[in-house]
Amino acid sequence: MKKYIAINLIVLVLGFQIALAGLENRAFGTHNVGNLGFFTTNIGQFYPYGGQLEKTIEYPINSGEMVMYRQCLMIGAKMANGKWNVVSAADGRFEEFDAVGGYDAGNAEVAMSDKPQTWPDWGWPVQDDEGNPIILSQQESFCVYSDSTNWRYAKNEENDMLMNMRVYQTIYSWGVPDADRFVIMRFEMENQSSDDWTDVYFNFYSDLDIGGFSSGDEWADDCIDIDLDRQMVRFYDSDNYSDEWMKADPFQVGITFLKTPNDLGITDFHWVDVTIDEVAVNNSLWDSLGYALMASDTNYFHDHPELAVDDYFHLGENSGTHYDDPNTSKIYNGEGNLIGGAMVGWIMNGPFNIAASETKEIWVGLGVGDDRADLETVIDQLRGYFDNYEDTGDFGIKVMPTPELTATAGDQRIDLFWNNDLDINYENPANNNLNDLEGYVLYKTTDPHLKEWEELETIPLEYNADSPFDENAYHVVDQDDVYNGFTTYYNLCAYRTSITGNREESLILSNIDNIDNQANATGVQPVSKVAENKTGMDKIKAVPNPYIISAQWDRNRLGNTIYGEPIRNMAFTNLPSPCTIKVYTVDGDLVNTLKHEGSNGRYEWNLLTCEMRPIVSGIYFFHVESRVGEKIGRFAIIR
Repeated sequence: MKKYIAINLIVLVLGFQIALAGLENRAFGTHNVGNLGFFTTNIGQFYPYGGQLEKTIEYPINSGEMVMYRQCLMIGAKMANGKWNVVSAADGRFEEFDAVGGYDAGNAEVAMSDKPQTWPDWGWPVQDDEGNPIILSQQESFCVYSDSTNWRYAKNEENDMLMNMRVYQTIYSWGVPDADRFVIMRFEMENQSSDDWTDVYFNFYSDLDIGGFSSGDEWADDCIDIDLDRQMVRFYDSDNYSDEWMKADPFQVGITFLKTPNDLGITDFHWVDVTIDEVAVNNSLWDSLGYALMASDTNYFHDHPELAVDDYFHLGENSGTHYDDPNTSKIYNGEGNLIGGAMVGWIMNGPFNIAASETKEIWVGLGVGDDRADLETVIDQLRGYFDNYEDTGDFGIKVMPTPELTATAGDQRIDLFWNNDLDINYENPANNNLNDLEGYVLYKTTDPHLKEWEELETIPLEYNADSPFDENAYHVVDQDDVYNGFTTYYNLCAYRTSITGNREESLILSNIDNIDNQANATGVQPVSKVAENKTGMDKIKAVPNPYIISAQWDRNRLGNTIYGEPIRNMAFTNLPSPCTIKVYTVDGDLVNTLKHEGSNGRYEWNLLTCEMRPIVSGIYFFHVESRVGEKIGRFAIIR
């Protein structure tokens, strides 16, 4: 049985003080373990509310190609006073949900399963009756929010409009083939009021801009359709070209309802032009208008002549009012060319009831695909995994065990170690509890974005079940293209051969944020030895030499200076401490004087003159002076 530890007791004790702390408890997090980057908050939004540069439906991961402008929850119900109320998480609609504190570490990060530093001090928020964490995927987020802090109604003394609804949100994601392009979301809606809610509707409001959201050429040329057999609403680009990304066939997004309180899936679907949506939902009619659209009630719009019913219902050849005809989103210009439009998808389920103190849940899946057929494959896989969860309590996604990698840094050398725990103890429950691992693959990259890895070495399994445990059973030394002061990243995978003959591997990281959170990866920076005598002075070098500014390793470096270029530094290594380094041109002109007092034998120079100007291409000399001796050397800069 699942429970959310006794933080509710704290809320009861502190009462209204906790409710007012919603703003202070706001947090966000990013799912980045797979090939789909997905942003979330703990206020019912799935897009940055404070200008964070985060992954808002980014695919492939780290590509910078993102399509989410705004996506959030809306929940409407008929209140005890007979009024309609819609609680919305979209900005411009008063952000009526706010964070419930105590479910994360309080550092503005949503609790993430692979980042224990984001957990509350009592552990992972989802636990069984014995207090053991329940984690069902490779990367989960968990948060709680409520409308009980709704300032709009409190300010206007309309507390009878508060639903006192609490939402427990869990998002599941994976980084393995066939499961790395979707997320599964669970929303548990708890009625904490003393009234029953009737005729409740749930809306997964989605304003997606396929091909990018920074350019009007892209956010205004989309189309939306619905596939009721798959319970999927699909967002796609009308001309199959992104002017923003300058590439053809931008990826598509599918949203599917997996489980609903009334078991009816998507009961209502409408698209609304963004200009109509933005205006209408911010006016005084918002709650009534929003609820009527969610319930597909055309009578309400006919009763309000200031609202054009055709702006909200695009029935086309459909005879019913609950689903817009997807062909109506195919907007053509005067020349007969399909141009699409700027449109928002309203994706609903309802009606259903939630009695006082009752909890009901909705599961939503979101996936991405390279084209329609590929997206359909992803959604079908997603739905298949969810069906497995419904049958067994487990998604059934094959996750390889992850070995733990450690490293030590030397002078132009990195030593990598891992133990033989998997050799001795691993059992695959899907294969008669046999240890079907065959070995390990060690990957390496100097790309700080972790976009491309090269295979450094493949190591067969060396130990059997009777072997004693050895903390450093495996040891690999890397001295190839390893430079002092420059970080090299490593990712260790276990591997085996599947029944189809393909090699299966454990997680390969695709995001730098995960380096500190995944035991099988690390970033290491070798260190220089300190010169202690004349022999040590002879080992002083300028690295890299030559410094080629157009080299791939330089283009990949992070940062941005006032010159609009990446942060660049070369280094002097094996230095004594303290010492003075003077850099000269071939003509003997002094370029800069550098003072080194560090203890690691290395000094980083930003390639700027004493007047803070970038140095030009050419040959340069350096002179190191210290109490243990002097060293003269030279280096080249090539632009």
